[in-house]
Amino acid sequence: MLASILNYVWILIIAYGGWEAFTLYETFQTDLIGLESQIPIITRKIKKGQKEKKQIRAYLRDIEEAKSNIELVAKEVESLQKKLPDSIKDTENLGLIKQIAEGLNIKNIFLSPGIEENKGFYFTKRYEFTATGTYLQFLIFFEKVGASERLLNIKTIDIKKSQSRQRGRFQLVNAKVIVEAYRYNPDHREDRGINKIETNFKNKPAPKKNRKNKRKKS
Repeated sequence: MLASILNYVWILIIAYGGWEAFTLYETFQTDLIGLESQIPIITRKIKKGQKEKKQIRAYLRDIEEAKSNIELVAKEVESLQKKLPDSIKDTENLGLIKQIAEGLNIKNIFLSPGIEENKGFYFTKRYEFTATGTYLQFLIFFEKVGASERLLNIKTIDIKKSQSRQRGRFQLVNAKVIVEAYRYNPDHREDRGINKIETNFKNKPAPKKNRKNKRKKS
């Protein structure tokens, strides 16, 4: 009897081994299907990450290009500012304005220099000019001041009808004019703003990902 049973033991061992192998295969297949279902999701994430990486690289290149352009513009501004006079000479400016006005026979001339104002890369100084003349005389005056070799600008004009007795056929007016002179500021360096750009970039919070609320199925 025992001998007969022993003759069939090997069959039981093979059957048990086959069942274990089948169980392991089923488990492997289940895991494989689970992994395969995740491949599209992982692939999309990889592609999204690669796209974001390219965008960041492009953004960084844009920043470097912008910094180079800013530097070029700033240097151009600094080059232009040096073309302004290095000083404001009151005696010469006042003498020129008075000479032009007297050459046009403008009367009651009064000139008063103001104080220098710092405008950043340049300084301005205003001269108050008041006088009496005709509209035509003042038009020619403004034109001559603008065409002079000195860098002078007519800032404001206030013209009122003169109350004095008319001797000629042209209406006399009283004019109050502000003339500006300029000089460059040797201590000024044009602000590039690059440090601010880099600081804002470094402190910029990471974009928040949209998370959809998942509803639990009842």
